[in-house]
Amino acid sequence: MNKFTVFLADLTHDGALLSSNVFPLSIGLIAAYLAKHWPYKLDLDVQLFKYPHDFSSSLEKNKPHVIGFANYSWNFHLSYAYATQIKARWPDTLIVFGGPNYGVTNEEIDIFWETYPNIDVHIIKEGEEAFFQLIKAFKNNNCNVNKIKTSDIILSNCHYLNDGQVVSGPLLPRLNFSDLPSPYLMGLMDKFFDNKLVPMIHTTRGCPFSCAFCTEGAAYFNKVSQRTDDLNDELTYIAKKVIGSRDLFITDANFGMFKQDIAKSKVIAKCQKDLAYPENVYVSTGKNQKDRVVEVVQTLNGAITMAASLQSTDETVLRNVSRSNISIEKLSEVGLRANQAEAGTYSELILGLPGDTVSAHRQSLKDTVDSGFDNIRMYQLIMLPQTELNTPHNRRKYQMQTMHRIMPRSLGKYRLFNKTFAAVESEEILVAHSTLSFDSYIVCREMDLMVEILHNGNIYTELQGLCKTLNLSWFEFIMRVFEKRKKYDAKFSLLFEDFRAGMISRLWPDQASLNREVIQNIDCVLNDDRGTNEISTAKATAFFSLFTIINHIVFNEMCNWLEELKL
Repeated sequence: MNKFTVFLADLTHDGALLSSNVFPLSIGLIAAYLAKHWPYKLDLDVQLFKYPHDFSSSLEKNKPHVIGFANYSWNFHLSYAYATQIKARWPDTLIVFGGPNYGVTNEEIDIFWETYPNIDVHIIKEGEEAFFQLIKAFKNNNCNVNKIKTSDIILSNCHYLNDGQVVSGPLLPRLNFSDLPSPYLMGLMDKFFDNKLVPMIHTTRGCPFSCAFCTEGAAYFNKVSQRTDDLNDELTYIAKKVIGSRDLFITDANFGMFKQDIAKSKVIAKCQKDLAYPENVYVSTGKNQKDRVVEVVQTLNGAITMAASLQSTDETVLRNVSRSNISIEKLSEVGLRANQAEAGTYSELILGLPGDTVSAHRQSLKDTVDSGFDNIRMYQLIMLPQTELNTPHNRRKYQMQTMHRIMPRSLGKYRLFNKTFAAVESEEILVAHSTLSFDSYIVCREMDLMVEILHNGNIYTELQGLCKTLNLSWFEFIMRVFEKRKKYDAKFSLLFEDFRAGMISRLWPDQASLNREVIQNIDCVLNDDRGTNEISTAKATAFFSLFTIINHIVFNEMCNWLEELKL
């Protein structure tokens, strides 16, 4: 080969829907950094991939020296299925994984390498400089995979197996934004402007918080690096290239919380005015400095939905996960100000954090609904690698019981080297712990479904407004309907029975049994029109099949409530 060829893949499952519909920013940054610092006269050929069929087609035409896979929970098994076939065909191609879907304790790391031996190197933490140094070492050692893993070469931010033992390289210092060229401005992302994927950028790296359920909660990421240049150029480039939807994703963990975000929001607003882009910005807004966040939201003309990512309002739960929230009074003020600014609002809650109970979860729902947020995003606790909660110590401490489920949209059948294979991604979710039984967990999930049906989407705005006028709690009305859910129309009661049964039937005791059963029956699973997201399926059933029944129940129940209160 006349060129040194590097393939970088941030793959998405692409069945009926894409599991990840955003530009592959992470590998774009890796490619841009590598291209900027490439020291050799031999030409560098870096190719980026998102779609499996595109990846397969290129692999059948070219043998790369190095293949790097972005390792996220929504694409790991798809990537590993590719890596296994590639390694069998080309043992001398260096297979590198990198990303947050990797453990932090020795116990977790040992299990990973025992389970996934076809990976040569896994990069941890930030990847740009680590990947560059790894490629240099590989190139300088005649592209000999075994040689770089058995010599005394220091591979920073890298883990690999040598004689059955995991070798861990030292950590590199964090990069600053000034060290990171834009993959957009280098033309590396051009192939992804296809009217299917949505552009994604970042303007901040790191997070100052230490949340135990988040991969950025580690001290390594507490240093926040801010973008200071080329944002206008990058947005202009994207605006002139984008096809179809004029949306933008920003990966910042706390957009609007920092003083620099005011200037960034003005850059985005100028692009909106000059080039009508972006129309919608999807980003997590700041957890503190809400006055500044409101200013940023107002600057962007309603393009951003304002968030209050509370996870829980219970003090015991918050202490257990190293989390602090704004007060309920301040939360209500934020909801009010956001509504006055005509900005959409949402709050996030996680069921099953240590210390959670039915009453604590109910109170968290009440606090967020009564604070005036349009939508409540109700998640389950996912046992994410590289989070403090996922460590064996905390699993034992809180007596965590977990099950595995199919990750929505993240499965499919693929083909490489004339061989068809299936892959499925799963999530390990908490279903019980020392203060939350499995039955209580199910009750909380049913409670979440009721909030999803009656509150999210503002279907019953008039009734919500009536409650506000009469100084009644809209949430307490929702719970009144919830408590009677099995006493109404039989079809309405069956909706919750089916929800419960569907949720339980789609839980597996471990990843291996889930993978085995799903892959053996992949065609049936792919053609199952129920999908794999139980709340979405139940809500669709509620509105497409039971809307008249639900309207009758809700309006009658409101009349009965007001009559009881003599209002």
